[in-house]
Amino acid sequence: MAGLETDNAPEIRKETTRTFIAQLYVWAFFIVIGLVLIGGLVSGFTVDEHKDMLITVSGVLSGPLGFIVGYYFKASRE
Repeated sequence: MAGLETDNAPEIRKETTRTFIAQLYVWAFFIVIGLVLIGGLVSGFTVDEHKDMLITVSGVLSGPLGFIVGYYFKASRE
């Protein structure tokens, strides 16, 4: 019985790593969005400047976010 647990250890480690990376990127995405909003408030941005900054930042970060989240959920189904 102990051999079965040892055989699954690398797969469990991979899943744990995938989960950690996916969660880290999602949290980092929201933290960056928050920092952009706070930085805009401190700098006195107008609504249009806030919108432009958010569109730029989310445009850069949302592509990898979609890939990572899609991969994570695909891997969790299998």
